Amino acid sequence: MLLKKCPECKSYTLEEFCKKCKTKAKDAHYKFLKLRDAPKSDPEHFQR
Repeated sequence: MLLKKCPECKSYTLEEFCKKCKTKAKDAHYKFLKLRDAPKSDPEHFQR
């Protein structure tokens, strides 16, 4: 189970719906995409 956060009252819960205001809770964690084809950050790249 993932921790969820209510967008209305900003409380955290493990349930699908918030216990305080009964609205649907959203994921509390950010999701990052893994970029496989991203350019490498070499020091030569940043020099002018």
